[in-house]
Amino acid sequence: MEAEAQDKIDRQEEDWKSLFEDERAKIMNQYRQKLQHELETQQELINQRLKEEVIAQGIELQRRWIREIKVRVEQERSGRLAKLDDLATNVKRLERVTLDNSSYIDENVHLHSLWSAIRAVTTAVDSPKRKPFREELRVLRNVATSHPDPVIDAALDTLEASSTPDVGVEPLSDLASWFFTSVSPKVESVSLVPDQGAGLLSHIASAVLSKLRFKPRGLPEGNDVLSVLARAEYHLNEKDLDTAARELNQLTGWSKVLLKDWLDAARARLEVQQALEVIQTQASLASLLVLETK
Repeated sequence: MEAEAQDKIDRQEEDWKSLFEDERAKIMNQYRQKLQHELETQQELINQRLKEEVIAQGIELQRRWIREIKVRVEQERSGRLAKLDDLATNVKRLERVTLDNSSYIDENVHLHSLWSAIRAVTTAVDSPKRKPFREELRVLRNVATSHPDPVIDAALDTLEASSTPDVGVEPLSDLASWFFTSVSPKVESVSLVPDQGAGLLSHIASAVLSKLRFKPRGLPEGNDVLSVLARAEYHLNEKDLDTAARELNQLTGWSKVLLKDWLDAARARLEVQQALEVIQTQASLASLLVLETK
């Protein structure tokens, strides 16, 4: 009986153990499933958060890149705009310089042509032989017309209005030779002839007595004919035609009559010379003005 009871107890214990193990295995299985489910849930949450963080970081990076790109674009745009402004300023400056240089070159070309034309007229006037200069004067007028100057125009008007350019002027050497060899001796011969009421005898007496008179030289004082002739000769030797003509122009009577042709020739040359001097002065002034504006 005890053995049976013991066996029964043992079997019951085995059953309890088996039941316990089954229950334990069941509970363990349920725990594992619950744990697995919770782990999967946590993993999904973690993955979702990571995904959201990655997306957020990606969005932030994109925003940052966009901001940086905008900043760089603005900087580049500002730099290019600044460069464009500098370029526009330089272009305007270059245009201004080009215009100034063009104007400067035009003025220089005009002045060069003007001086060439002036020298051509001067060369014709100072020729050792009497030479017409109407053609040279026409060229000078054409050059001066491109840049009108009232002073030059007035001087040219004076020259063009006379017949002198068609026949030329007497060379200074010819005027001096004419005066010394012909005019001065004739004027000396009538130096004693009165201005009024002079007859043939007066002329003969003056011609004879004038040869006996002392003939002054240099720059003697006095308004008598011989003193005036002496001063005129002195100035002609100094190539001062203007002063010589002024001296002779004060004579009167027969002396003035004999001097008329020579004085007319001298005045013609002096008028041309004075007009050319005025033109040369204006050309020099224009050259100085061009240098100052440059």
